[in-house]
Amino acid sequence: MTRPNPWGQRYVSASVTEDGRPRALVRNTRITLWFVTETRRLSAHAGCNTTMFDADITGDVLEARAPHSTLMACSPESEDQDLWLIEFLLLGPTCAASDDDLVLTGSRTRIAFDRLRTEL
Repeated sequence: MTRPNPWGQRYVSASVTEDGRPRALVRNTRITLWFVTETRRLSAHAGCNTTMFDADITGDVLEARAPHSTLMACSPESEDQDLWLIEFLLLGPTCAASDDDLVLTGSRTRIAFDRLRTEL
């Protein structure tokens, strides 16, 4: 992994751990992130609502702030997962990226992502 530069990329979760153990996501969900270059915003989706953050990467820390979200009616489990992801991103996880991967690491949580390749 190198200094992170995920701008312009989309990622989908490959694994999620909490306290070193696998964390199960809500059935049929994955976490997706899109680092939007033009607006310098981060779009995050954990299975229910999409949340947009103003975002920067300083050193190896992802600084996400000012979240605003869609307001879809979802299951309580999906809404809880959305809130869990928002809280994780607001805590400033460290960020490591390569050409194909992104890893966000907090004090208890680690989320590894694969880069989505889009064909034009």
